[in-house]
Amino acid sequence: MRVVSWNMRKNKKAWKYFFESLDPDIALLQESSPLDKEYPANVISKNVKTSLNNSILFKDNVPSALPLEDQQNMGLIASRYQNEDENILLLSVYGNLSFTGELDYVLLQLIEDSIAAMRKNFNATDIIISGDFNMDRRMDENPTSSKFSKKGETRHADFFDGILNLGFHDCLRKFHTLPIQTYRHNRGTYPWELDHMFVTDELYDRLKSISVFVDDHIISLSDHNPIVADFESK
Repeated sequence: MRVVSWNMRKNKKAWKYFFESLDPDIALLQESSPLDKEYPANVISKNVKTSLNNSILFKDNVPSALPLEDQQNMGLIASRYQNEDENILLLSVYGNLSFTGELDYVLLQLIEDSIAAMRKNFNATDIIISGDFNMDRRMDENPTSSKFSKKGETRHADFFDGILNLGFHDCLRKFHTLPIQTYRHNRGTYPWELDHMFVTDELYDRLKSISVFVDDHIISLSDHNPIVADFESK
């Protein structure tokens, strides 16, 4: 089972690469453009803010959006991937920069509430949280000219630790000790890891590989690199 997470930067041309080169069973997509009818997949989307969509795509199954208590209108979207072998709850995250200055607080609370609802309403044990969080643990160190944290603050580390404390594992860290660049800023060269994938225990055990894809084609399509994770079948 292949799961992909990618901010597509509203580039309609990215769909061709997505299907021909990534070919996922499940995808959690941010800034996705409308899907052309020529592609054999099913997608649900939620508008985050003007012209920015957060989406979940299934290659075979038909996704349906699960209700979320998103009083802040952050723009997260959830669905359930279910067949004779799998019963996975999905939460696609888009770190809405309209919440700059409080994104970590608001987003963590929403994730906590969403996971609690999944566990209560669907008895969920297998859960994937993934997307463009617009946050990196290293932001607490203020490694660029932008100031993300006050001296001594650990807000971003606390945010990610908060997700781990919900019973999740950081998929990229299973095979990659150091951060991997997933975002290229047009005015800087710092290798930000803004895109992430977290899963619960059994899925983490089944994770057999995870990579961040980047080549000239991807660079021409988006300022984000897709995360591609392959899980063993049950």
